[in-house]
This record gives sequence, C-alpha cells and structure tokens, in this order.
Amino acid sequence: MKKLSRPIINVFGAQGRQRNAACALRLPFARAIHATPRFGAESSLPVINEKSTTPQLVEQPQRGNEGSKARKRLQQFGTFTILFAAGWMLEDQRKAYFAPAGSSTTEFVKYTVVRKEVVSSTCTIFSLQSATKATIPATVPDAEWSINSVELKQPQLQIVRSYTCLPPNADQPEDELRFLIRREQRGEVSNYIHRLPIGAEVEIRGPHAEYVIPGDTQSAIFLAGGTGIAPALQAADVLDGEADLHILWAMRRREDCIGGLNDSRAETSRWTSWFKSRERAQSNATDMNAQAAEKGAMVAQLESLKRSFASYQKDQSRLSVDYFVDEENSFIDPARVKSIITDQTSKAKEKSPGRKIIFVSGPAGFISHWAGPKQWHQGQEIQGPLGGILSTFQLAGWEVVKL
Repeated sequence: MKKLSRPIINVFGAQGRQRNAACALRLPFARAIHATPRFGAESSLPVINEKSTTPQLVEQPQRGNEGSKARKRLQQFGTFTILFAAGWMLEDQRKAYFAPAGSSTTEFVKYTVVRKEVVSSTCTIFSLQSATKATIPATVPDAEWSINSVELKQPQLQIVRSYTCLPPNADQPEDELRFLIRREQRGEVSNYIHRLPIGAEVEIRGPHAEYVIPGDTQSAIFLAGGTGIAPALQAADVLDGEADLHILWAMRRREDCIGGLNDSRAETSRWTSWFKSRERAQSNATDMNAQAAEKGAMVAQLESLKRSFASYQKDQSRLSVDYFVDEENSFIDPARVKSIITDQTSKAKEKSPGRKIIFVSGPAGFISHWAGPKQWHQGQEIQGPLGGILSTFQLAGWEVVKL
C-alpha cells in the first residue's frame, strides 16, 4: 500500500493538541486531517477539525471492497461491449440473408455472377443473381418510367461505378440483373468485373433514377455511343409503343452489332448524290452482309423491342434503329439528325400535344460532341448548359437530356 504523506496526529494529551494545531496552520486548505489507522481497516479513529479541538470520529472507507467493486463493474462493462458488438454483427448478417426482396436501395447487396455472354472483343453481358435472400428493386419506388442505374463496387480500392441494367428478357428470372460492360484500358471497375469468374460475388447498390421519362412523352430521339445503347434499350422498354422512338447507335466495330440493319437511310441531296453514290453502294453491301450474319445479343434485343412496339401499334416504324460503325466509315450525320427532328416535329403536330426529348448517352467525349459536357456542382453531376452540335439546331419544343 502506498504510504500517506499526511502526518500522524497524536490526539492524546496537551502536547498532542499543540502539535495538531501547528499542523493545521501548515495546511490552511485542509478541511480535516485523518489519522493513519492503527487497529486495522475497520477501526475508527478520532480526527481533529481545524475549527474545533474536540476529537471527532469519522468512519474510515473500506478501500479493499471499493477496488473489488470497481473491477466487477469494469468486467461487466467489457462483457456488455462484447455482447453488443456480437449482436450487431449477427443482426447485420441476418438482414443480409433474410431481408425481403426489394428491401435495399442504399446498402450494398451481394450478387453472384451466373453467366458471361461475350458480345465482342471488348464487351460482355454479365448476368448476376442475388447471393442471399436480399435483392435490389427492379425499379425506383414511385418512378416506374425512369432510366435507372446501379452502382457496382470494386472492393480492393473501395470505388464504385454506375451501370445501366439491360431490360429483362422473356425467360429471365426475377432476381437476375444483366449489364453490358466494356473493358476499358484504364477502367478499375470494368477490369475488375471482367476478371470475375462464374460463381464470384460482387456487391451492388441501387437503383438510382438517372431520368424519369414524362408520361406525356410523344416523340424521342436517342443518340447512343458504344455501351450508351443500354439506356436506349431501357427507354424503349419503358415507352413500349407509347411514343415514337428513333435510336441512332454509333460504335467502333461491327462486332458490337452483328446482324444489325438500318430501318431508314440518310436522305441525299441532288447536289451530293453523285459523290454519295459509291458510299451508298458500300452501305447496301454492308446491309446485305449484316442480313446474312447471325444477329448479336444487342441486335436481337433491339429486334425484340421493335416487335413489342409493333404489337401495340399498327405502325411498325414507331421504333426505328440505325447503326453506324466507325470501321465502315459510317458516322451519325448531323444533317440526318436534323432531318429526323423535323420529321418527328411534323408528326407531333398531327397528334395531341406531348413532350419531345432528345437523349444523348455514351462516353464523355460522345456526349460533349453532341450536347456539350456534363458538369459537377456540389458533389453531384448535373446536365450543364446545352452545347455541341445540337446547340446549333433549332430545337423549339424539344428537351435535350444527357445520360
């Protein structure tokens, strides 16, 4: 036991009282001076008060019992902390495995890679199914007419990237999600996903509404670059014969759209018809080759959506798709886009009033070329002002949306 620094006071006799008084003068801030016990821990000894020379009995605290109680309380607190942490972990696992379907929109949910369908040398369709009883909703609550995306996590770097789900096929399970993902040279997330084998798990969060298509939409034009065709497929699936939709899909290689045939041809002016004759002949040869080839996965889904449109309307041209391939020197011509806008505007005048929208989706360079770059504001990506080629058109009554 650590020795006390206070002096031992003799309270018996006059000399003792004098010494006590002297000690009290040396310790002016002390309220009382306790004598060291001589008869054990339970003994009570008289103590001199600075205001009185009469000995007073003060009960000595039981230090041994207090230490034991403190240790007991510390043990109880430690046990409670461990049990609380264990309970929290068990509850977190219970939510992951037993949460009802469509219950999570802000937390990551584990999915398993069940199928990989190679579309081209750089693109693959990944089919994922829930690894637990928890799934993410197929649509954003209260926004059924929306173009949605989900976030896929790269766990090593703890980064995410948004990908647009492909519309479901007829025989697709309800808990299955499909994504068209291109392997980018410097894409951390895309390279991670392409390395995943069948049976591997990936974490997904969402969905998030990129844009809610108005219910009164009457006409829509979709300029899609590369994997930007995925939002166009979602838009076609949402509209499903309720509005005219013309998709112009640009890609680098024909392998991305094997078997794709144009539903319309660019109009040729009389001044350039002679110069365009050779190009038109090449285009006809390309279409014949595409017709003979087996249709790729994305082309097959576009054809399926066209049949769905036709089942609702007698006019089968309500969904039109044109393909443009860089390696075939085929590009989306601004004059052709302007012609489609004029044609859609004329058709809209013959019907009841409705919204007219031009969508632009694809790599950042493609979006910037046609509609100007998107911008960041307070940590969120926003549309930004209209720029690019579309800013030079007369777009009265048209809305431009960058995806």
